[in-house]
Formats: sequence, structure tokens, C-alpha cells
Amino acid sequence: MLLKNFLAALAAGIVLGAASASFAPAFSDEKRAAAAADRQWLSIPQIHQKLEAAGYRNIEKIEREHGSYEVRATNRDGQRTKFYVHPQTGEVIDDRQGGRQRDGNATDQRQRAAADCNERRCRDDLPPGKAPAIGPAGK
Repeated sequence: MLLKNFLAALAAGIVLGAASASFAPAFSDEKRAAAAADRQWLSIPQIHQKLEAAGYRNIEKIEREHGSYEVRATNRDGQRTKFYVHPQTGEVIDDRQGGRQRDGNATDQRQRAAADCNERRCRDDLPPGKAPAIGPAGK
């Protein structure tokens, strides 16, 4: 009886070992495929060159994110925009500024408010046009 149990356990071990060995190459192929796909990405300097050639300026950020490059730059119209670039081709795949319709009047109001804030040194407690008196330091 002991020999019968031993042979059954040995046969089960051989079958499980053969099954796991047959799956190992499949998992290593997936890792190699992922590594090969990663190697096919354009480098950040290549992406930078393609964006400059497409008319983007002041490229402030290029980073890998969610399977693409995330970029912040100034587009041809002079607007700051955040967009995504295809990692293998360098083509813009999602331009958030271009996808939104903004009210031009609201943008003008924000720009005027920002200029006003700069003039008043961002003191919200002062009425427009009143500059704070700057006294000597320490008093």
C-alpha cells in the first residue's frame, strides 16, 4: 500500500512539474514582449524635437504616464496646454486645450484680475487701484 501511494504521489508530481514547465515560457514571452514594446518608445529628446517641429514652444514637461507621454507646452496659438503624445509615433493623441470650448470673455476677465492682483500685490482686502504703503523693514 505504501508503494502504491508513493507511485501516485510521484506521478502527480511529474504531471504538475511538466505543466508548470510548459507555462514558464509563456510568462517569459510576455515579459520580453513588454520589454520590447518599452524599447520601441521614442526617447524624450526625440519627442521634444518632434514637438518643436510641429510648432510647440516652451515645452516645460515631458513624462511617461499611462502608456503615453504627458506634455505641457505652448501651442501654435500661444496658449499653454497639456496634451498626450503617442510613444512610438510622436503624434499628439489628446490635446485638452483644443478639446474644450472656453468662454473668451471669462478668460479676459481672469487675465484682467491677474493683472490687477499684480498691481495690488495680491492684497484682496484693498479696493482696486489702492497700493499698500511699504514701510521700513522691521517696523
